[in-house]
Amino acid sequence: MIILIVADDKALKTRFTSFFNSLGYTIIQYTHPLKALDNLEEINPDVLVCSTSDYPRHWKLIVKQIRDTRDKEDAVVILTVNDAFNSEEADKAAFLGVNLLYPERLETVDDFRDLDNRINRYKTPLDRSRAFSWIPGDGDRVSFLFRHPHDFRMISGRFTELTPAGGDFRPDDPGDIMGLDIGTVIEGGSMRAGQSLLSLRARIIRNSGILSLAFIDFAEDGFQSLLDEMSLHVAII
Repeated sequence: MIILIVADDKALKTRFTSFFNSLGYTIIQYTHPLKALDNLEEINPDVLVCSTSDYPRHWKLIVKQIRDTRDKEDAVVILTVNDAFNSEEADKAAFLGVNLLYPERLETVDDFRDLDNRINRYKTPLDRSRAFSWIPGDGDRVSFLFRHPHDFRMISGRFTELTPAGGDFRPDDPGDIMGLDIGTVIEGGSMRAGQSLLSLRARIIRNSGILSLAFIDFAEDGFQSLLDEMSLHVAII
């Protein structure tokens, strides 16, 4: 499946690739809207993401061209918008068949996870292959340390599997995580991945003696540091 980005910010492709490649998507970006129009039929994207602030006129031409042949379920059209995108423009977007207006932020893991969930309202999710996971070996340094959210004692252990969106944490003492409920947010966790020490927040999505965690956000450039480390171990990242 293909996500086509039409936006001037070249770093967007890196951020999209870091998250969506691990879910099986191919990412293509054009910074020139007319070139995107010329190649739209050939690319035949499953998802189109277009910046309205970069191309306040061209987005309408792009959306119209894709909607001339493909409906909302066949091609998901997402416009990234800022506060200047007024109700009149929103009405035009609805008339042209835009699926979703989305804030321009698109920076944190949570932003991309939320975007993925919204895309899945229209498109059947891809099979999430384990081939895109990093399973650290005994020689890899992927430890994790955090305070218990209720009694604040320190809990230590290591990640046994990682993706850009989260991972499975095995505690040194299984009794340390008893009673931690699904949905609990872990604040200020500290992950050692290779040479990097990363501060992050995560949400518990499963507790079976091993915690399955979904990353919420990272301090500073921690997310990119994780991706850089994973790129040494997983070729698809």
